[in-house]
Amino acid sequence: MLSGFELIIALAAVFIGSIVMGTVSFGLALVVAPVLILFLDPQSVVIIANFLIVILLVFVFIKVRSHLRLKEIKGLIVGGLCAVPIGVLALNVTDPAVLRISIGLLILALGGLLLSKAEIGIARSKHAGLVFGFLASLCITSLSIGGPLAAAYVIAQKQSSNTMRASLSFFFLVTYALAFFLYFITGLVTTESLVNTGLLTPALLAGFLVANLIVNRVNETAFRYVAIGVIISGGLVLLVREIIAW
Repeated sequence: MLSGFELIIALAAVFIGSIVMGTVSFGLALVVAPVLILFLDPQSVVIIANFLIVILLVFVFIKVRSHLRLKEIKGLIVGGLCAVPIGVLALNVTDPAVLRISIGLLILALGGLLLSKAEIGIARSKHAGLVFGFLASLCITSLSIGGPLAAAYVIAQKQSSNTMRASLSFFFLVTYALAFFLYFITGLVTTESLVNTGLLTPALLAGFLVANLIVNRVNETAFRYVAIGVIISGGLVLLVREIIAW
């Protein structure tokens, strides 16, 4: 269970991650996972990060629900739901060291994708939603990280910022609903994970309040590079730590 200095560091990470996610509807786990994994086992990190994400997504979706255009993301949702059981199984059986390395590499890869701000042309093809939804959900349920994959698809659809936030938050809420059902019945959710989630929730809510205050005021370019810097640094710290441990 998190306590003392570990808890302070974790609270700071959740606060920053909440600001990022409250602004763009993804990215919390990219900030939080590399910090929590320094103190907790990978399975607990995934469960806690996903719990926090769900709590925040409820607030985000309530705020932007009127902008949802469900027809444009139905393929994304179907693909995401199909991947959930596979992701939960992977979280159950994969070696913790492999999970840590996978999380670190994925953080760096997705951080690079965000840094390049490149639009993926294939995301506009007819069945791209199924593919992107499947891959994003697979990463999310097994590693808690994968939001930028879903975001890349939504961005390619040329949606407005509020519609994009509504699309992403609804997609994640639907897939997480099934994921947590499977987490519970497979025994991945523990009392310790629930307590740690409760301890970190105040920082989550504080970050969301800050995000609401700055979302329309902060310089988008500056904020984006600071957030990506935090994300990539976290991935590097995680990989270096694992290499040293070997």
